[in-house]
Amino acid sequence: MDNISASSYLELLKPWLAKLPSFLRKSAFNPALTCYGTGESAHWPTQSNCNVFAALAVLGTAPDLDDDALPMKRDEILATSIELLRYAMATHLTGHDLASDGRQWGHHWISVLGLERMAHGVNAIRDLLTEQDRDNLKRMMISESDWLLEFYPVEAGLIGSSGKNKPESNIWNGGMLLRTALDYPDAPNRDRYLEKATAFFLNGLSHPLDAACETKFRDKPVREWHAGFNFTPNWSLDHHAYLNVGYIVVSLSNLAMIHFYCKERGYEAPPELYWHLEEVWQITKRFTFPDGRLLRIGGDTRARYTYCQNYAIPVWLMAADLFGDRDAAQFERGFLAQMKCEQEYSGDGGFYTKRLDNIRRINYYYYARLESDAPLCLSYGAYWRRKFQLAQCPEQPAANPPCAWQDEYHGATLNRSRGAIRSWVWHGAQGPTGLCVPASRSDMAEWQGNLHGSLLSTQTPEATQGDSVHCEFDGGFLNYGECFWRETAPLGEGEQVYDYARHRIVCAALPDAKTMLVLERAVIQKEITLDSVRGIGVKIPNDLFNGSRRRYRAAGFDEVLPGNPGKEDSRAVPSNHLLVDDALAVTALYGTDKLTVYRPAIPPIVIRKAHGPWLHSLYADEICGHCSTENQRLMPGAVAFDDGFAVTAAKLAEPAKFRAETAGALRRVEYESDDAAYLLIANFGDETSTPPLPAGAKLLTGSPELEPGAALLCTF
Repeated sequence: MDNISASSYLELLKPWLAKLPSFLRKSAFNPALTCYGTGESAHWPTQSNCNVFAALAVLGTAPDLDDDALPMKRDEILATSIELLRYAMATHLTGHDLASDGRQWGHHWISVLGLERMAHGVNAIRDLLTEQDRDNLKRMMISESDWLLEFYPVEAGLIGSSGKNKPESNIWNGGMLLRTALDYPDAPNRDRYLEKATAFFLNGLSHPLDAACETKFRDKPVREWHAGFNFTPNWSLDHHAYLNVGYIVVSLSNLAMIHFYCKERGYEAPPELYWHLEEVWQITKRFTFPDGRLLRIGGDTRARYTYCQNYAIPVWLMAADLFGDRDAAQFERGFLAQMKCEQEYSGDGGFYTKRLDNIRRINYYYYARLESDAPLCLSYGAYWRRKFQLAQCPEQPAANPPCAWQDEYHGATLNRSRGAIRSWVWHGAQGPTGLCVPASRSDMAEWQGNLHGSLLSTQTPEATQGDSVHCEFDGGFLNYGECFWRETAPLGEGEQVYDYARHRIVCAALPDAKTMLVLERAVIQKEITLDSVRGIGVKIPNDLFNGSRRRYRAAGFDEVLPGNPGKEDSRAVPSNHLLVDDALAVTALYGTDKLTVYRPAIPPIVIRKAHGPWLHSLYADEICGHCSTENQRLMPGAVAFDDGFAVTAAKLAEPAKFRAETAGALRRVEYESDDAAYLLIANFGDETSTPPLPAGAKLLTGSPELEPGAALLCTF
């Protein structure tokens, strides 16, 4: 297996040079300056400008750059890089020019993020900067650091909606203060910078136990530095108000930037920089597929496989450096292959030209930002692998690491065992979400409304979390609860936000290391017009990462379906059992005897927004039971769907043996797998029930006395 090197990254940065000029423009206020994207003073444009500066600085200083094979010569690359840096400094509050919107930027909670992310680029071209450039840079760094010192509080808190969950911003603000203190020892407030940097770092990856921790930093115990905890006891993160694996990664990425900055400049990194780093890295590994794609069990509110995914690169490099982690290098290799796939699909050197074209047409501001993150993150690998000897991939790729993990706050359960990854999360990005896929098939993973039905209104619906209970046992878990479909932006004058359906769901991961059983029932609570009612809801991505083709097989059905047909193209399956790519099986247990492969006209995986126009992110097919996409008016008490199904992360040519009973409020499913028989019972009624169990039944989890909404799982 070939080693990863700086050139592994350069090979992706070089084609990007052909696309870059379409994003560049001269400053309207100073033609000597160049900016990237819209060039505005808002934080995304300023960050993007810094991102591209850094990528060009790394590329332009690469020792083995072949000018003749590039669309831009080395001198042009470096000149453009310096013009972008000068634009950033000139349009800052310490400069003398205006950004494209006629304003200057700086002095707010996120204003230093771009400066942190570009720091390695400054190191790369430091020798090429004029004395004036260095003075401008120093003035900007000290100005931002003084503002953080005097005006920005150190806060932390678990709940994302509180506004105090600040792991990443505490880390990047601490990084700014630390770097300013180290680079400019003559700064008047140097000692105060270091003091507050410590407070920021210790309140980055902060944990509930920190409130009583006696470990000392700068002669003061952690408990005295402690402003609050950003992570739950089991190291989940509620950033943006859901279980956000992506921002665990982004938080670590900012630590990586400071770690390598200190290492390159010869500074001794303060020990508080690494507070809880190893614990959070270990949980991050659990949330990663073997090929490097993030296992975002709580979903994502933004464009798939872009922003947070890109910032895993500096995290992997840091783990390879600090811990000698060869799995991290394997993740690195796998994701580089995915980025190459994305770039080749775009066809013009850009990274998201085709897949995110809808975003480009609707919101260039956002699109330009996304396109800047990819080359920036590639530049970390190109630069740090140039500068340092880092761990390489193992000779044999790591197997799926077994683990069982749960988190009370998010109602989350995860089981990785043998060849499958199975999870359920109630407090997810776009409502409750589940996953059951082979560990080797990250291309089959999607979380937007996955593994449950949907009731989509004509306006802006949202599935909101209600009560839930989860229980783990050896080899699996049981997770049950309810959510409410809510109309978040009703149009009628005087009409308030309201819940229109109650959706109960029971999810059981069996001890067979491959199967999930899901039982669900949705009942209308308020008269409502719905555009779509679909039960079961197994999302199957069908986009560039799987070559935009999926094979679906069942008795009397065998079709290879391309992604994104451009029109609604649903396929009726004359069976209750369907095999996907000979890797995943879906079986309807009750509620329907036939399945449908629902194929929408446009990519259904979207960025979460309060209203349209919707920004498409990924195309996915959906395996459904009940499937109605006609406008309909439903009255209170109507049962929208009532079904049960099994998902098996393995080839299952024939359906497993099962038997289902649906009389009254109880739902009973007997299911056989690997010579073991299981019984899952759910109480979807409003009264407590004590159902009979088979003779010799062994209860795996749950109580024989089932309260409303509760479930039990036993083997017999």
